[in-house]
Amino acid sequence: MFPEAWMDELLQKTDIVSLVSEYVPLSQKSGRLWGCCPFHNEKTPSFSVQPDKQMYYCFGCHAGGGAIQFAREIERLSFVDAVKFLAQRAGMELPDEVDDDRLRRERAYKERLYAACKEAALFYHRQLLSPEGKTAQAYLAKRGVDGKLATRFGLGFALETWDGLTNYLTGKGYSKQELIDAGLAIRGKRKDGCYDAYRNRVIFPIIATSGRVIGFGARTMKKDEQPKYINTGDTPIYNKRSNLYALNMQKGKHPADLVMVEGYMDVISLFAAGIDNAVASLGTALTQQQARLMKRYVERVYISYDGDSAGQNATLRGLDILAAEGIDVKVITIPGGMDPDDFVRKNGKDAFLKLKDDANTLNGFKLQHIATQFDLGTADGREGYAKRACAFVGGLQPVERERYAPVIARNSGLSLAAVQAQCGLAKQQEANNPAKKRNTRNKIREAKDTEPDRIEQTLLACMQTSCKNAAYAAERMAEAEVTFAEEGFAGYADALLVAYLAEETPDMARLLAELPEKQAEAAAQAMAAPPLEGEVTAVIDDCVAKLRYKRLNERLKQLAEKMNAGEGDRAALLREHAELMKKLKEFK
Repeated sequence: MFPEAWMDELLQKTDIVSLVSEYVPLSQKSGRLWGCCPFHNEKTPSFSVQPDKQMYYCFGCHAGGGAIQFAREIERLSFVDAVKFLAQRAGMELPDEVDDDRLRRERAYKERLYAACKEAALFYHRQLLSPEGKTAQAYLAKRGVDGKLATRFGLGFALETWDGLTNYLTGKGYSKQELIDAGLAIRGKRKDGCYDAYRNRVIFPIIATSGRVIGFGARTMKKDEQPKYINTGDTPIYNKRSNLYALNMQKGKHPADLVMVEGYMDVISLFAAGIDNAVASLGTALTQQQARLMKRYVERVYISYDGDSAGQNATLRGLDILAAEGIDVKVITIPGGMDPDDFVRKNGKDAFLKLKDDANTLNGFKLQHIATQFDLGTADGREGYAKRACAFVGGLQPVERERYAPVIARNSGLSLAAVQAQCGLAKQQEANNPAKKRNTRNKIREAKDTEPDRIEQTLLACMQTSCKNAAYAAERMAEAEVTFAEEGFAGYADALLVAYLAEETPDMARLLAELPEKQAEAAAQAMAAPPLEGEVTAVIDDCVAKLRYKRLNERLKQLAEKMNAGEGDRAALLREHAELMKKLKEFK
């Protein structure tokens, strides 16, 4: 898709260490750079970067590849978008030859949409400050937003007209289709007709971390009007799942943490009170993309959603999403069912910061939420709560179980000894500890790092050494009638052989850049393997023999299972079984 010469220049200008360091702190050890993996939660660094090979590999979750794979995974991009991302980072223009003119047309059209959104934001802001915007000014003033704050956030006002913005922007040369695609107008029933997306509402521009206006939120000023908010839908330049309101305010700063709230006004009111590290989701429940976006800025996030039941349920969902991305997450509980906007305007900055200091842990909040599901004023309710709470706490680490058992005992009125036994803290319960049965990352790692994986990894490492050794390995595998069991290993081996056919010493950085995810991980795993010991051909022979031995044993097991189940032609199965046993004796 992209010219080889241009891709080579991009890869030369993209240093893997510099790229990864923007997301992961790295330190030198044993000839490699190490850090905690950004793709799974860990405390001991298992993520390695090799500058000489321009690749990364995680020994924990096995993610690996080159600069393009890293950009794709960390930013959740397609291949083409990852190349665009790295090109912009390197200050390179996309080549004229790229896949006809489609990419250039797409880029030019998006620039038109960005420009239209910027013009719209300025238009709305001028209307807010005009005499026609007095109603909106009064509404915002009542909510504690003065002119300076409105300007800081670029707030605006949409008049109660059908085509004010549409006429203004078409007069500036923008087509109606561009306005519709940018989410600024809605297609009408008449052919080529459209009308403004927002009318008689306060406008909140949504600004990306790049500083560009990409969408809008529009709030009604009428108490009973529904919907309260209208938000820009997904457009070519805006995806609500991948952006956060006011995150652009953190550019150039180094906040210790972020406060995640639900609404635009929550952010603005906290900002007005002197708490300038708040962000908000954009009319959607917290998403994995938003969590990863926050992870680029901070290690800790405080969730401060509304105190009503909907807000608490949203908090529960958000907790798990943030924790899954390795973020230290805590919950600020607003008393009296208030939202952060109301609370901070009524009680001030210090009161909110006191709630923040008293924030609950992830598991503490979940335990607290369980208590709300039962009537603790009845014996049945207390017993039901205790069983549910102990089942939850029993799956936690022993230290956490020790911490929360007294809480359960206090809430349920049961003895601490009974709660501890139910939670698995008693010695006799240790053998049946539910926490030991969880599918933890270590178990995933152990299951994945099996002996066949290591054999195939070594075999791939041999094939990487030279064209001659790759051909020898392929020939020996064909003779032994074995293949790579791992899909990624098999695909990478094929790609490697094809590359060797084209040139004696292929450009491994370019080859790595063009590999699909699984094959790139296999390549990185092979590159990260320990140095080969002994003659390469001897190592290849040993690996192929081990693979053949294992394949024979696997087939013998399959035959035995079929015969025990009474499946197939028993005589034929017995003959094949005897032949395989004869072949196995050759290894002995």
